[in-house]
Amino acid sequence: MTDPTHNRLPADTEAQSHGNADSSTADVGGGFSGTGLSNALERLARGERADLVALLHEVEIDVVLDGTKLTCHCYALKIDGNGRPRVSELAEAICESMTDFAIPRSRIEDARARDAQSGSTRNMTRLQNEARSLFTDIANSGEGGELLLFVLAEILLQLPQVLCKMSLKTNTRMHVHGVDGVHAGVDPDTGRLALYWGESKIYGDATAAIRECLASLAPMLVREGPQSGASRDLQLLQRAMDVNDPALELALKQFLDPRHEAYNTVEFRGLCLVGFDCDAYPRTGAQQEAVVSAVLAQLPRWKQALTRRVQEEVLDGFALHVFCVPFPDVESFREHMRGFIGIRRAAA
Repeated sequence: MTDPTHNRLPADTEAQSHGNADSSTADVGGGFSGTGLSNALERLARGERADLVALLHEVEIDVVLDGTKLTCHCYALKIDGNGRPRVSELAEAICESMTDFAIPRSRIEDARARDAQSGSTRNMTRLQNEARSLFTDIANSGEGGELLLFVLAEILLQLPQVLCKMSLKTNTRMHVHGVDGVHAGVDPDTGRLALYWGESKIYGDATAAIRECLASLAPMLVREGPQSGASRDLQLLQRAMDVNDPALELALKQFLDPRHEAYNTVEFRGLCLVGFDCDAYPRTGAQQEAVVSAVLAQLPRWKQALTRRVQEEVLDGFALHVFCVPFPDVESFREHMRGFIGIRRAAA
């Protein structure tokens, strides 16, 4: 499984190793072995831990829940000098990644190259405006959670997004169908490709967020056959994958081809974010130590809910990463996200 130090926030910002994958793994298209594939994917991960150090506090991370293959990571919001949770600042930092999240890599690199040639930032500005326009103005939109999951996956787990689903939307008033995101990594022990289906839920109630998140993820992992959600997203991934590296793209597409031998080595996993209201944050004068203690007191209940839902959804045989992020008020987080994205008024 994953290196237990790879997602720690206070560490240096250099990319952490995922371990010594078996270099004898058979080469797949483009000459990628397990180690080469791991290195290539890690280089794709965007962002630095320094971007989150001042905003999120590690409460408990890398904990595998008994009877499952679920690894739980719990983060609380940092508190500023006036005793206020940094909700707005977290939303602002997350929104700085909206272009990376919503626009394919090849288009971003093309815009950068054009701007470097012209000495302007016009092309990148156009992409930023396009990314902003893809977010829905629906009041209870979960896209803020999707963007937060994207950032945590790329920065803390070094699992790059390999399918940009936002760019495939044909109606900005709708959410993307299927999973919220698709990320990829390499298991450090086996050298095998691990494909992560991403799902996020931000609800007022922790139990509801956990229930709905795992219920949405389960069909992607448990169901098989041509009509399964996983099959449809795999087909989409084969058509629309964009890692801006033809050799790497060829290798990945061979892994994702059910008719190719490499497909038999791929492990499908889950990547989740559950955000919810939590009374650990007082209305005024919050102190970091007190908030962390209050979150720790409630964490066993959330982990019990995760374990129960994993068993009820028959997900106990699948490796999962779950981020638990308690907020003082999830609606406030959504509102700040809409503001920084540029959505002035949420639709009913």
